[in-house]
Formats: sequence, C-alpha cells, structure tokens
Amino acid sequence: MQKIALIPAYCPEDRMIWLIKELDTRGFAVVVIDDGSGEEYDELFTAARHYASVKRYTPNRGKGEALKCGMRYIKERYQAPYTVITADADGQHRVEDIVKVADAAAEHPDSLILGKRLLDKSAPIKSRIGNGITRVLYRLTTGRRIYETQTGLRAFSDRLLPRFLKLPGHRYEFEIDMILDASNADIIEVDIQTVYFDNNAASHFRPLQDTVSLNKEFLRYKLPSINAGLAGLLLFVLFVNFGGAWIWACVLSRLFTILLKGGLNRVVPFAEKPSVGRYILTSGIILLCDIGVMAALVSVGVNVYAAKVLSGIVMVFVSMIVRTVFMRVKFG
Repeated sequence: MQKIALIPAYCPEDRMIWLIKELDTRGFAVVVIDDGSGEEYDELFTAARHYASVKRYTPNRGKGEALKCGMRYIKERYQAPYTVITADADGQHRVEDIVKVADAAAEHPDSLILGKRLLDKSAPIKSRIGNGITRVLYRLTTGRRIYETQTGLRAFSDRLLPRFLKLPGHRYEFEIDMILDASNADIIEVDIQTVYFDNNAASHFRPLQDTVSLNKEFLRYKLPSINAGLAGLLLFVLFVNFGGAWIWACVLSRLFTILLKGGLNRVVPFAEKPSVGRYILTSGIILLCDIGVMAALVSVGVNVYAAKVLSGIVMVFVSMIVRTVFMRVKFG
C-alpha cells in the first residue's frame, strides 16, 4: 500500500527539508502544503520541490485548512488504496515513528492511528495542560479514553479520507474534530518519541486562544444532545404542571429526548452518529436508569423538579459508562 506523508507548513525552518528528504528516501510520497508563509519562504519551498509535491496559497488559513487542502489534493491525484500520514513540519516527529504509525494504518485500514507521546515533565507545559483538558473533555463527551488528543502524527487509509474532508474545523480544532468523528470507529494509539526543539518554540499554537477553540468543538459535537435534553426537561415540567404523574412525565420526556436527539444527530453534519442498534439499546438502559434514580430521589422527599435535574446529571455518567462498555465489546 502506498504511503503518503502530508506535511502542513507555516513559516517552517530548514528542518522541514531534512524531514521530507528522509521520508522520500524511505519510499513515501510527500505532499507539503504551504499555509500562507509568505514570499520570504520561496527559497525553502523551492528546495522542498526536489523531494515533495508542494502546494502553496495565501493568506494563512490555519492548520485544519492546510490538512484538508492536502487531503483534497491526495484524493484527486493518487489512486487508492493508500495510507495518509500527517506529520508536523518542525521535525519533532522521528522518521522511525512516522513509519511505525504508517504500518499500523496499513494493518488497520478502518482505524485512525494516533502517535502517542509521553507527556512527562520534559514536554512543554502548554502541551501538558492542553492535552490534560481535552483528554478529560473527550472522555466525558465520547466515553472513550485517549491519552494523546493533540498529536500531529496521525495515519489513516483512503477509506477514512472522505469523512474527514466533511469536518468543519479550520485551525487546530480540526484535529479534535477528527478524533471526535472517529470516536464511534476504532482509534489506535501507537507509542512514539517526540523531540522538542527549544521547548517547542517553533510551534504556532496559541495556548489560550487555541485551547478555547479546541474545547468549543466538544460543545458543538454534543449540541444536538444538549438541545434535546433541554427540550425533554421542558416537556417534563409542562406535563407535571398539568397534573400528570411524575413517572409518566419521566417516560414521555425521555422518549421525546431520545427521538429528538436521534433525529438531530442524523441531520446535523458534525454530531455523534452511533449505530441504530447501539443507540436504541443505550437509550433503553438510560430510560430505565432515569426512572430508577427518579424513584429513589422522590422516595426520600426530593422535589420532582430537582429530582429530574439531578437524575439528568447522573444519566450523563451512566451514558458514558454504557458507551465505554459497548466500545470494549465492539458493539454496533
């Protein structure tokens, strides 16, 4: 299977030339996307053309746009089957590790392969903090455990390329979109080593602004679920206010939430899309748990409205546990 290295580059250093030269000698086809670096980098990108296909544009559009530009170029120019490996232009990914994730993707063509860095005290603090925050949010959002959420070293086969091209992100958040979109598929982490030059000074990542942008993607991904949950809560309140029994209000509001969430997930382009079987089974378990928790709270004197809110919070964690179990048994 052909291996294609995709290198997004913005104001790169000479280390990029060394990287793409090494990849070329290892048999990789290399595609470099100049993300609006400017005329002062003409000489460097001219040198890159000896070892890679180079596509340039201005102005700077962000890493996500550079990656999608490269993916479109690969889809148009290369014949499947092939494996795409994304790596950073600053040379922090060793060629041996790029080969390692490429081999893993060739063995698992339906999986997204992530290069997993050990983020110990030798890693820049902004990398450790950023990954720590997104690791927790990813776990809460999808029920899956991923250690390295922001790695730039990734690999996947041509089978996954069309779905990634539909993702909305434009800058660093695109990489979060990729792992969110692949959360219902198989994600494999491969241990790698990462070399940091001058405490990663060449990185263009903005710790505060880009971390906020990354974490907004989790909210966008779960927006149909949030909207459906709020609508279900409103229905529960209305039903009880008009004299309905809380248990029937709980059942009807939960069924309404399930139907609305399922419909929104199918029509909203960037939203979680579990299989129908898994969604039905998960929803059934949550419905029963919701009734059980509500009954327990009401029996000890908790107001039905407060009980519904508290039960809803508990159901978030129940849903996470159920999704985790289904992932382990490869359900759906």
